[in-house]
Amino acid sequence: MFGIIPEWAVGVAFIMLAISVGKMLSGRGMPSERFRGRNASRRELAGAMEDVQRRLSELEEAQRRLGAGAGEDMQSRLSEIEERLDFTERLLAKQRDAERLDSPKH
Repeated sequence: MFGIIPEWAVGVAFIMLAISVGKMLSGRGMPSERFRGRNASRRELAGAMEDVQRRLSELEEAQRRLGAGAGEDMQSRLSEIEERLDFTERLLAKQRDAERLDSPKH
């Protein structure tokens, strides 16, 4: 179904986000020609840090939206299952009543 994201996918996305942020903060995820350890200016490092924080906030917002959508999806699926269970219980009750009325008494 389009638009339905399983809960495990949200967890995987969060783990990937954590790994990416860890790489960026440790310097392994940044291009080496732009940032060379202590040779990078404070302005460049501050700009990179702001960029990482902006990306992190965007990803957290996306995760929140995905989590909210997954909750709504689960709620609608639960409601549908409850309706099906009620319908099945009514059918079984009708069948039992019909069998009791039709069975001859000894």
